[in-house]
Amino acid sequence: MPLTSSEPRPSLLCAELLHAWQLRLRIDPAQLDFASTAELVQEPFSWIGQQRAQEAAEFGLAMDPPDYHLFVLGEEGSGRTSLLRQAMQAEALRRPAAQDIAFVHNFAVPERPLAVRLPAGQGRSLRRRTEAMIDKLPEQLDKAVQQAQHRSQIEQLYNQARQAEEAAFGSLHDWAQSAGLRIRREEGQLVVDSQDSGPAASSQGQTDPADDGAAALAPAALPGSPAAADLDGAMPAPNDSAEADPALLLPMDEESLPHPGDDLDVEGADSAATPATAEDLEYQLRLQLAQFRGQVRQAQIARDAALNLFYQSLATPLWQAASAQVLDGLTPSAEHAATLQRWLSQMQAEWLKNMALWVPGSIAQDADALLDQTDSIEGEGESQDARDDARAMLEAKRKTLRALSQLNLIVDHHGEAHAPVVLEDQPSLRNLFGTIDPPEDDERRSDFSCIRAGSVLRADGGFLMLHLRDLLGDEASWQALRRVLRTRQLRIEDVHASQGPSSSGAMLPELLPLNFKLVLVGSEEAYYQLQESDPDMARRFRVKVDFAEQFKASTATYRATAALMAQRCKLYQMPHCDASAVARLLEQSHREADDQQRQSGRLNQLEALLLESTQRARQSSLQSGQERLVQAADVEAALAAQRLRHNAMEQDLHAAISEGEHVIAFAGSQVGQINGLSQIDTGDHRFGLPARITARTHAGQEGVMNIEREVAMSGPIHDKGVLILQGYLTALFGHLAPLALNASVVFEQEYSGVEGDSASCAELYALLSSLSGMPLRQSIAVTGALNQHGEVLPVGGLNEKIEGWFDLCAEQGLDGSHGVLIPARNQRHLMLAERVVQAVEAGQFHVYTAEHVGQGLALLTGHCDLPASAAHPAEEAQRLPLAVLQAAEATLLQYRLACQRADMARPRAQRASQRQLRKPAKRPPLD
Repeated sequence: MPLTSSEPRPSLLCAELLHAWQLRLRIDPAQLDFASTAELVQEPFSWIGQQRAQEAAEFGLAMDPPDYHLFVLGEEGSGRTSLLRQAMQAEALRRPAAQDIAFVHNFAVPERPLAVRLPAGQGRSLRRRTEAMIDKLPEQLDKAVQQAQHRSQIEQLYNQARQAEEAAFGSLHDWAQSAGLRIRREEGQLVVDSQDSGPAASSQGQTDPADDGAAALAPAALPGSPAAADLDGAMPAPNDSAEADPALLLPMDEESLPHPGDDLDVEGADSAATPATAEDLEYQLRLQLAQFRGQVRQAQIARDAALNLFYQSLATPLWQAASAQVLDGLTPSAEHAATLQRWLSQMQAEWLKNMALWVPGSIAQDADALLDQTDSIEGEGESQDARDDARAMLEAKRKTLRALSQLNLIVDHHGEAHAPVVLEDQPSLRNLFGTIDPPEDDERRSDFSCIRAGSVLRADGGFLMLHLRDLLGDEASWQALRRVLRTRQLRIEDVHASQGPSSSGAMLPELLPLNFKLVLVGSEEAYYQLQESDPDMARRFRVKVDFAEQFKASTATYRATAALMAQRCKLYQMPHCDASAVARLLEQSHREADDQQRQSGRLNQLEALLLESTQRARQSSLQSGQERLVQAADVEAALAAQRLRHNAMEQDLHAAISEGEHVIAFAGSQVGQINGLSQIDTGDHRFGLPARITARTHAGQEGVMNIEREVAMSGPIHDKGVLILQGYLTALFGHLAPLALNASVVFEQEYSGVEGDSASCAELYALLSSLSGMPLRQSIAVTGALNQHGEVLPVGGLNEKIEGWFDLCAEQGLDGSHGVLIPARNQRHLMLAERVVQAVEAGQFHVYTAEHVGQGLALLTGHCDLPASAAHPAEEAQRLPLAVLQAAEATLLQYRLACQRADMARPRAQRASQRQLRKPAKRPPLD
């Protein structure tokens, strides 16, 4: 598709008048080769005009060595995020799925949880198998206990304990008879009375010692039995009945034994006995009871130790078989396979040490069996409370051990076949690097199950995208990221540990090696600031993905842009665009770039205009009742609506000029006065505004004075332009040196400051007009920068400047004399609005271009037919109008004579002092 060419033109004496067709690029819809965007929906979203960025991104994403992270720089809305995400996903498809990451409890050192890596999906399988093993092992052990041969062995162990207990009770019974006492059990208590205490005593005295011994051996038969025993030593044991379920046998402690001085219930004791005899008998009774309980305790301890070994012998093969099933089919690396084996071995040892927690459904009955031993003289109420506490303690311990035997799967890639792609929009320290969250009910306690992964771990083995602007305000996150990129390792820490003492701060999970590709998105300024301020961090990003703000337009870029519009119409379910609408949108892309040969890389602005245009087409379809495509008129209407929403300031400033508050001349000619063009950018809207520039000259030695600079209302670029102007004047009139000139230049009614050098040509014209006395046309506004050779340099914001001047002239009434003078090198940047083009085509408005200030001066003064003499001593003067040059030289000569006369009029001593003051001071040597 033909685009406007920029072939060099021969130098002209006067400025060139542009034709209407040169003022903007028009795209023919017929050359787009499609009727509507509906035909382009299936075409992929490509890197429109960003081939350099595409090659850099593909190279960086494919590089495996460390420190080849990507820094993506470009303007907002250039599609950098979407395109990089697309490239990351494409590269991820060529890479295998990442590993699952889990933490398990370290039974040996609880504050140092163990990290485990497994192939994708196997982490979830391991967690499920571990839970199933914990659920099934108690059932398997219960079935093993119920087998006849095993119950026989258990019964034999209990019988041995009973025999020892019966022998101990027989000895106690024989001593009681020899002492004239009888021991019996009533309602869970041992009752001691004399053998001749009545009929009941004779019947009780005839009781078989073996029967009394059996009664005494019942779990609740002894007073002072332990109310709270060591549950770790509790072992399941069968009841007296062969069909009963196993019950817990709990060891007795020494605190339950009787001591001398304790009261005993001795019914029917001989009241006639002497105090010494009764006291001696009571003491001997206590000794016998203590000896009896010690023998019973030793028998129970021996029985429980034997039972513990027996149950462990049954559980150990069950554990080994279950552990093998848990690991069957899993394919971790050798290092992590060893970690899993060590973890399962530790878990096995912990469960074998707590055999009392194994039998399903036995917690309640075991607690009852334990608390039955406390049903003594304390009463039923206290016994029931203690029973509930013991039951709750057993349940809590079982839950705790079960929780410690689980798998904390912090990164799960189940169902994924390719490497992960993670986009983190809130890169806080917690979200990026994970944390250790203590339980809500106890914020000062944490374990391996409290570990949470962040985006860095989820992206391990794949790609992570961050926006630099989200990180710059968080110093902690930035420093942590620097550390991770440098060490390529991560230790998850408690983000709350720095806020105060906490046990969770002592948690030290294993260091996790990392291998991920970071894509950091930022601006161009941020990239170079990083290079300067943090070179160590900057060298981690060896791949620079630079998105161009503009790109060369071509048929391919037009097609790709139209395909993007088609995808957006489909995404938002909006009407598609016809070829004329696409052509108008493409023209606006050129306008955003201020270039007839280039398109803007800020695709978000084009997308916004597309959506607004489709909305207008949809509203029109609803009103007419007939669906239609988006047309060029809809795009024009959307542009007009955009401008109306944002141009309130522009209208106010233009009204101030139209009403005469801000003085601007639109007709006639004036000496030392010209209309310059400026641009105001409010962020969401740009518009042009004329500014009157005036210059005054008189005899003196100070040279050109920039009034804005003197009052600190100009920026460095504007000050540089004025200094360049002064250098050009010095070269132009160097043959008259020294110049006897005092000149002042000012922007009239400018109170907010001036920046930029686009007014330096206008300032030069005003100065030369003041020197020569030649008036300048006020109907032509001027913009353009100047170099020291008098060449006119291009400037920015050209379209807005011209349109702003045109609108004001149109309000005053176009008469064919109005126009603008712009740099010739700016012609390719013209993308003027249709209203301006139509006025130029009708001859009511004119656009002139100049390559040299002499051409502009000739146009503004009307002396295009008076070339400067080739024999003029200054080369710069050979391209200026002769009349202007001669008049200016004559004025400068008058200034010089005036200065000489003034100098001669001063006394000789004052002149010598003045010359001494003018002598430049000696500069110290450079360091």
